[in-house]
Amino acid sequence: MPSSDEFDFEPIGDTFDNDDFFLENEEKNTPPVNPEAEALQDSGKRSSADFEPDMDLLLISAQTPMIIEGMKLISNHDFRSKNTVIFSEAIKGIELYMKILERNPENFRKVSSMMSSDPDFCDLLKITSNLYKNIFNEIPSTDSNKLKSFELVKDHLDLALKKSLISSSLVSIKKYFLLSGEPDTSKIDAAINANPHGVRSEFAGYGRHVNVARELIKTGNYEINKGMKGKEMNVFIVRATMLLIYYYTKTGENQYASYYQRLNDNFKKYFIIR
Repeated sequence: MPSSDEFDFEPIGDTFDNDDFFLENEEKNTPPVNPEAEALQDSGKRSSADFEPDMDLLLISAQTPMIIEGMKLISNHDFRSKNTVIFSEAIKGIELYMKILERNPENFRKVSSMMSSDPDFCDLLKITSNLYKNIFNEIPSTDSNKLKSFELVKDHLDLALKKSLISSSLVSIKKYFLLSGEPDTSKIDAAINANPHGVRSEFAGYGRHVNVARELIKTGNYEINKGMKGKEMNVFIVRATMLLIYYYTKTGENQYASYYQRLNDNFKKYFIIR
């Protein structure tokens, strides 16, 4: 892993569940529903409605590789900051599948038939089928089943994007800390003087990501670096709130400074107990 995303943490025991969506074994090799078996028979001259699947096909063809790449990154437990764009595009792709299926199931079947020989599309069908079967003990056969299976993929991608965003902020906040681990107040002051609006936006982003980190901790699935059991999430909250306390004290917004002080106190205690 590149040094920019290494946070100098000691490894802790890893008890995380297997999330390899490309593992070829008995339990993860459920054959997907054959889209060709569901395709409508071509008949007569093409109408304007027939061109809609062609446009959907172009869009899906461009987005499907991003979905697969995103799922591979999740399988590899790779939530580095550089992967934020991939997860974002993968989410757009899976939302496109859901939109087509909701808008016009017949067009979805036509597009599925056209994509039946595409390796990425076939991989996506395997992933959706396996995820759905793991929960409901059957393959997704109806349109509502398939929509749910895509939602399950989206849930995994949403979670991955949040973890990648936290990684991005972990890297970003380093520039505001001294080697001693304390905030570099001189550097923060200089940044505020040089670009007050930009710094305000940047620190507001850290605040949003602190909230995201807290949400992830509540879900119980908040490990970013494999084997760390979420230690880096706690470190992020503690360090980010240190910056936010100083910033909002500096700007005279004491209610925000007090809020982040309480968070900092709570998560420092939590971290020590853990």
